Amino acid sequence: MDFIHNPALRKGTTSVGRGATRSSLACLPCRSRHVKCDGARPRCSRCVETATECHYTKSRRGGLDRAALAERRKQLAASASASTSASASASASASAFVSAELFDSSLVSPPRTSTSLSTSTSASTSPVLDLGGAHSQHLDKQPTYRSASASLYASPSASTLSVSPRDRPCAIENDDLIESYYKNFHKFHPLVVPSTHLARLLQDPNKQQNLAPLVAVMRFIGHLYASQEWSTPLKLSVEGCLAEATQTDPFLVQSRLLYSIALFWRGYTADSKREMDAATLLALDLGMFRHEFAADHGGGDAVLIESWRRTWWVLYVVDGYYAGTLGYLKSALGEIEATVELPCEEFEYESGEIPEPRTLEDFDCREFDLDDTSFSSFAYLIGAVRCVVLAWSTAQRLPTKQASAHLIQAADSIVEGWLLLLPKDSKQVLNQSGEIDELMFQAHLVIHVSLINAHRPLSDLKFNPVEEVSSCAREIPSDTPKSALVNVHTVRVLRSVEAQIRLLALPARPFSHTPFVTCMISEGSLALLSACHFMLRGRELAVARDQIRMTIGCLKSLGEVWLRTARNLQEIQIIARHVLGVGSKGGASDTVKSTTNPILSGGEEQTASGSDAGISSITSTLSAMDATDISYGWCSLGDLDLDLSQWMDNS
Repeated sequence: MDFIHNPALRKGTTSVGRGATRSSLACLPCRSRHVKCDGARPRCSRCVETATECHYTKSRRGGLDRAALAERRKQLAASASASTSASASASASASAFVSAELFDSSLVSPPRTSTSLSTSTSASTSPVLDLGGAHSQHLDKQPTYRSASASLYASPSASTLSVSPRDRPCAIENDDLIESYYKNFHKFHPLVVPSTHLARLLQDPNKQQNLAPLVAVMRFIGHLYASQEWSTPLKLSVEGCLAEATQTDPFLVQSRLLYSIALFWRGYTADSKREMDAATLLALDLGMFRHEFAADHGGGDAVLIESWRRTWWVLYVVDGYYAGTLGYLKSALGEIEATVELPCEEFEYESGEIPEPRTLEDFDCREFDLDDTSFSSFAYLIGAVRCVVLAWSTAQRLPTKQASAHLIQAADSIVEGWLLLLPKDSKQVLNQSGEIDELMFQAHLVIHVSLINAHRPLSDLKFNPVEEVSSCAREIPSDTPKSALVNVHTVRVLRSVEAQIRLLALPARPFSHTPFVTCMISEGSLALLSACHFMLRGRELAVARDQIRMTIGCLKSLGEVWLRTARNLQEIQIIARHVLGVGSKGGASDTVKSTTNPILSGGEEQTASGSDAGISSITSTLSAMDATDISYGWCSLGDLDLDLSQWMDNS
């Protein structure tokens, strides 16, 4: 993106002395997109043309005219101490007013603390889908946040009236939103420094401004988990911090990457892509993939150096997740020759005792290690994603018509090598205390969903046209040749589905994982539904139905926070009803948009009417499919001779 390389855009404002328009006049949406804005009020021309909600940063004088500001000063002066002189009172009051307006406490308080804010938020966050149930009650779930962050955001006390809020220490130790981030999200993509270390970094005035966008994003994500609802003020705070930040700051890679994830799984597909592209381009421009970057930007801080290493690898993993979720199966970073070292174990990162890092070359040669040394969970996740990316490139060298057993076997050897070289004792997904190793959990899901995707087109678990309803489903192959090894491909799919079911059934509740597991779970569910439709009977079918219920329950748990997952859950429910022949009572749940790439009509901030216009009904399509039509997309079992009892019993 141009803003990375354009020096004129690396600062929050342009110089007034040069006659340029101050960027502070631009609205927040235009500033966040780095496009010109005419500054028209109440809505600029660009926002009018694109039907975007237009917001402006409040003036440092509170957005009041001279008369109103003077009246405000008089009111504040009247409430000041009698011993304070009138001139000193007016000056201190003006400073307090500026601080209160710049750092509005409503940004971290529940929306219902202010009537005007509650009304504004409610009008702009109508859900794209009528999800019902818990989603319709989110507005009533307003957590009570402690006032720990008041020292940063609330109106200052008399002793700090003359101090700018940007100059005050940022205390996050007792911030409920930051705590929510670390408790509910950090372990899924652990690139930010541990909370205690972040608090120490924020004590450095030189780093506070650099970390402001990251802290804003963390609060934004923490609020999603704490209240299970969208916060427009927090979103605007994030975009304001991103717009004002130095656009070559490495912390922006972390900020934009995390913000992209939150935007994507709440339905803002275009905005998510913009942030991910910006994070990727900045990381490449800074050379984060080189081994010297972390040390050069770590300032001798071992934990921060480790954080920079993790930043590149989380970016790499998430890029692969996007490729798999959106179905284009091509990693933008797959061909980058990274020399950055691998991350350490999570307990080492949390303790600050960072060992000598292992290299990617060490990992790639682990089969020759006589000591059978184990690597970190993060390293195995990176290895899993690298295997899948390499398998994608191998499988895509020939078109579908020329896909052969040799090609699939070549891809299999890559993926199976990861499984076979995995330490059996030291890398269990569930430890003795009942805690799930989140990174190993993701790694196993990545491996098995890749096997399902590779083998299912060549197996007897054929695709049904109704699967096009799913935003996670791959494009249905139309001309895949009948493989002589069809039984082998079928068994491989079933084994991977079995492994996935065992992962989801691990005794750790609540079910809380990265939202990127959504489509991984859905892919396995579609393959299992295929087996239910024409392969399984009697007890095996009953067990498989129970497994489908469990996967739906897992998606439902994720969907309480992430609207894109909730939408995918509805898609799976619709497909399951028609594949299993379950009667439907009809209603709104049968209405959902189906696209190759999952899009939620531009995000959840759309009005109800706009979302209705962007959602197409599949009821007519499904009603046109009678029993014959639905069965038409399935190939018969033929002479397949499989003993599935062991597979189902062990599940």
